[in-house]
Amino acid sequence: MEHTKQFSSEALFTHLEKRSKSDTSLVGTLRRSLMFEPGTDARTFPLIESWTHGCRNRDRGTVYLAAGLWAQVVRQGRGKPVSFPEAMVSVRRRTKSDSIEKRFTTLLDSDPDELRWRLRSALTLIASQGIALDWQQLLNDMLRWHHHHRPVQTKWAQIFWDVPQESMAEN
Repeated sequence: MEHTKQFSSEALFTHLEKRSKSDTSLVGTLRRSLMFEPGTDARTFPLIESWTHGCRNRDRGTVYLAAGLWAQVVRQGRGKPVSFPEAMVSVRRRTKSDSIEKRFTTLLDSDPDELRWRLRSALTLIASQGIALDWQQLLNDMLRWHHHHRPVQTKWAQIFWDVPQESMAEN
C-alpha cells in the first residue's frame, strides 16, 4: 500500500520560511505568481506542487495563492503572529480609520474568487503596520472559505467585533 503525503499548512510555511533564507529567488518568484491565476504560473510548480498532495483539486489554487500572498508581505511582519481578524483589529486601532471596518465587511462578503483580490489588499495594509500573521491559520481559513454555513466568516466577524468567548461557545 502506497502512503500518500497529507497536506500540512504548518509544514508548507515552515518550509517556505527556511528555504527563503537560502534561496533568495523564492520570495520573488512566489510574489510574481500573484499576477496569474493561482496554481498556473509554471515557475512556482517546483516550489509548491509537492505541497499540494492530499489537497482537493479546487484547493490546489488556494495553496498557491497563500504562498504568493505570504511572499508579498512576509518580510514586513514582526512579533508574535496573529490571526487575520486579530491583525485587522490591530490595524483599526492603530489607524483609527473608519474605512477598515468597511473593508473588513466587504472581505467577509467575498466569494472565493473575490477573496484573492481583497485579501491581497488587506494584507498589504496589515504589513504596512508591521503585524506578523499566522499563515498556517490563514491558509486553513482560506481552504474553508467556500463552506455553505460560512464558519470562517462568522469566526472572523466574532473576533473583529469582539464577541465574548461565552457567546462564541454557544454558537
